[in-house]
Amino acid sequence: MSEIIFRKRIAKPGEVGLFVESPIWEEEWSSIRLGVEVVAECSVPETAKYRKFFYALCGKIAENCDWLDGDKDAAKENLLLECRHVTYHHDRLRNKTEIRAKSVKNLSSDQWIRLLRRASHAVVTKFIPGMPENDLTREITLMIGDQNG
Repeated sequence: MSEIIFRKRIAKPGEVGLFVESPIWEEEWSSIRLGVEVVAECSVPETAKYRKFFYALCGKIAENCDWLDGDKDAAKENLLLECRHVTYHHDRLRNKTEIRAKSVKNLSSDQWIRLLRRASHAVVTKFIPGMPENDLTREITLMIGDQNG
């Protein structure tokens, strides 16, 4: 999340100001005195577009990798492991460490973007070598567009 500091004051000509877009926050905004610093955390919620892109990418891997036999879940697991989107679990009794893929549930928009960049790179380097990253992105975008239309 990003942290932004705002100053509430009367805008001068040519300045850009902060305005209340929803009447829900009007009372809270008016309670802030002039000249006071306000800290706001800005985050973008996950959109379905990121999730659809990721699962379409997993489907693309499952189609093109013979060793996955068309299994999208195995493709997802391998892709997350390759992207290092993992947790490490150490069993002290056996003195072994197990690497497990993390869930993609409840990722923020920033986390999705980072994961998708790593995933796209992993796909063109390990799973479908030789395919240009731009072509992969274009093909996945077309696949998603076809599902919506």
